[in-house]
Amino acid sequence: MNEFRRRVAVWSGTIGSLLFLAVFVAEDVFSPDYNWLSTAVSEHSRTPHGWIQIATFIVVGLLFVIFSRGIVEELRNVPGSRTGALMIGITGVFPILSGPFVTDPGGVVMGSSDATWHGAVHGIVGAIAFTLMPLSCFVSYRRLRSQRACSSFARWSLTVCFITIFGIALLKLAQLGVMRGLLGLFQRLLLVAYFSWIFALALRLHAIRPDSVLQRTQTMATSNT
Repeated sequence: MNEFRRRVAVWSGTIGSLLFLAVFVAEDVFSPDYNWLSTAVSEHSRTPHGWIQIATFIVVGLLFVIFSRGIVEELRNVPGSRTGALMIGITGVFPILSGPFVTDPGGVVMGSSDATWHGAVHGIVGAIAFTLMPLSCFVSYRRLRSQRACSSFARWSLTVCFITIFGIALLKLAQLGVMRGLLGLFQRLLLVAYFSWIFALALRLHAIRPDSVLQRTQTMATSNT
């Protein structure tokens, strides 16, 4: 991958994360009679302008897949970095898959008579994506904590891992009926945390060079022998 293609891949993470956050915030603000505190982001796809949310899922997913390739190239000399990049890439595949399958209205239980097959697909795919979010943060923490240039970001990755786990736990409680009126808030908490982390990761990759990472890795290996 040449320099231009590598930079495009890294910029995909910046653009994708900002695009996802900007679209759902704009729809939260400008959608009439929409209570974002209690309603999931994906329910924007049920509105008359639902194609905007569906298209955003697909575009952002594609950008994340491209971004995962950029992570591999920028951190190719960091041991195990491919694992974190793979998780981010897989996380990007799931919005592509779930976007066209419109979610069921809030409160509809999967498997009930009111549930639809496309709502079930959306729910299952979304659940897998949410599971991969804290895992990708944790793997990145494990791989970057030994790199002096990335040690602070590694700690931030671990913090976001805990935030997303906490957000997922609250979201699950809301889905079970506990604090149901705050379901949308809990979901947005973990989405903002994760996509902000992706944005920060992309900026971090812009700031470092592969050669400098290699030099630091070799220096650390020499000092340990």
